[in-house]
Amino acid sequence: MIKSIILALEAYVRFSDRVATVTQIIETENASIAIWGVKPGQIVQGHFHPDGQDTWVMLRGTLTYYLGNGESQSLNAGEVAIAEKNQIHGAVNENSEDAVFVSIYSAPQIGYKKASP
Repeated sequence: MIKSIILALEAYVRFSDRVATVTQIIETENASIAIWGVKPGQIVQGHFHPDGQDTWVMLRGTLTYYLGNGESQSLNAGEVAIAEKNQIHGAVNENSEDAVFVSIYSAPQIGYKKASP
């Protein structure tokens, strides 16, 4: 029997005055889910995942989402951004309000490598 899990996402979000903050919500054999709190001016360092896909679901606020090779676009509440395996991605909060997004990894251990600027 498959067990359903329902989570109140906002209960997990944390913020820091220094850096964007990631909080692990759950990890299963099939996925890992984390929530990010990004205050104005904070950065989610550009990175990529060598072993899986990273899907960001914006809950509130707006981020400038970096797609690698100098490209970026606005990522707004209610939108989803999908970074395929090995695709560079990251973000900065260039707005005056906090941003919150959920990151869903296609496998619990997809790796993480910082990208060169």
